[in-house]
Amino acid sequence: LFGKVDESRPTVRPSVADPSDYLGFHAHFVKMTSLEDVSLQLNNKISSIKRSLQLKSMGNDPSLATILQKIGLELASIQNSLDTFQAQILRQQTEMKSLKDLKNSVQKNSEIAHHLLENIPAHLPKKAAMSSTADPQDDKVKWDPVQPLPEKKPAKPKHSVREIEYLLMEEFNHVPGYMKGRMTYDQINAVIHELNATVKAKYKIVHQPLKAMANVTRNQYNAFKEQETKETKGQYFFVEADIKDFTRLKVDKKLQGIFSILRHCHRLREVRGNHLVRYVLL
Repeated sequence: LFGKVDESRPTVRPSVADPSDYLGFHAHFVKMTSLEDVSLQLNNKISSIKRSLQLKSMGNDPSLATILQKIGLELASIQNSLDTFQAQILRQQTEMKSLKDLKNSVQKNSEIAHHLLENIPAHLPKKAAMSSTADPQDDKVKWDPVQPLPEKKPAKPKHSVREIEYLLMEEFNHVPGYMKGRMTYDQINAVIHELNATVKAKYKIVHQPLKAMANVTRNQYNAFKEQETKETKGQYFFVEADIKDFTRLKVDKKLQGIFSILRHCHRLREVRGNHLVRYVLL
C-alpha cells in the first residue's frame, strides 16, 4: 500500500537545536522590540505636535482666550503651591535633623546623669535630715505690743576655714602611674576628707578667744603659734603631729605618697624649717 521504501535516500532524523539559532532568534526579538519602542516614541511626539498645533489654533480664537488665561493662572497657582510645599519639606527635613541631634544629645546627657547617680563619691556631704519632733510654733517669737522689741546683739563673725578641694577624676587620671601605685580615686579623696577635718579642728582652737581656753587647749594654741613662719603667715597649714592628734590616719609611706599626689595636683605645698615640715593649703 505504501510502496517500496527507497533505502538509498538518507533518513531525516530530528536533531538537537543549534545554540546559534537561539541566539539569532533572541537578537531578532530584541531588534523587533527596539523598533516597537522607536515607533511608540515617534507616535508620542507626533501626538504632542498635533496638540501643540491645536492649542496654537485655539490661541487665535478670541472666544477661547479667556479660558486659556484662566488655565495659565491656575497653572501659575499650582506652581506656587508646589514651591511652597517644597520649601516646607526642606524646612521639615532641617527640623528633623535638629530633632535627631537633640535626641542624641539628651540621650547622651541621660547616660552621663545615670552614670553619675550610680557613682556618687562617698566623701560628698549628705543632707541633714530635719527632726520631725520639732514644733514649728516654737520658732515663732511672740511679740507683745506693750513691751518694746528686744535689741538684737550683733552676731559674732564666724571664721571660715579653708579646705582642700577633692580631686576630680580627670585630675586623677593625669597623675603618673608611679605616683598612684595601687591607690584608688576614692582612697585619695577619703584622705583629703580626713585632712580637712584636721585643719578644721586645728583652726577651731586657733580662732578661740584666749580667755575661754582651758590649759590643755592653750598649750595646743601656743604650739600652733610656734609652728608659724613668715611663709605661712595668713595661710592654713598642718603638720604630721596634727594628723596624729585629730585623725586616725597613719603617718606612713602610703600617706607620704598621697602628699606627693596632692602636691602634683596643686593642692598642697611644703614649707620646711626648724626640723618641721608644714603642709600649706593652696
